[in-house]
Amino acid sequence: MERIHIFIDGGNFYHLALKKLNLGELDFSFEEFANFLANGRQVTEMGKRFYVGTIREKIGDPKSKEAMSKQTKFFTVLKSYNWEVKTSKLRSRLEKIFIQHLPECPVSVL
Repeated sequence: MERIHIFIDGGNFYHLALKKLNLGELDFSFEEFANFLANGRQVTEMGKRFYVGTIREKIGDPKSKEAMSKQTKFFTVLKSYNWEVKTSKLRSRLEKIFIQHLPECPVSVL
């Protein structure tokens, strides 16, 4: 029987799929999605991996504490279905990108 691994980039999956569907991670069945992707093939032991940046608490910001709690609950759900959760620290960008619209140009340029 053919065997497969499933790797999901959590940040990109959230922004490119779940957010557009107006769903949170806890509203989506990653296990059913894995079964769909497997399409009858065997997913290897520890063959389901979810990569994501962890949310850090910002002092004095109750939203960050709530987001951390939701993320921890989400990790618990994934692990209950034998997903391996690989985390890294989220980094914020220091640089900013400004887009200037030129009147003679039909598209914006950097």
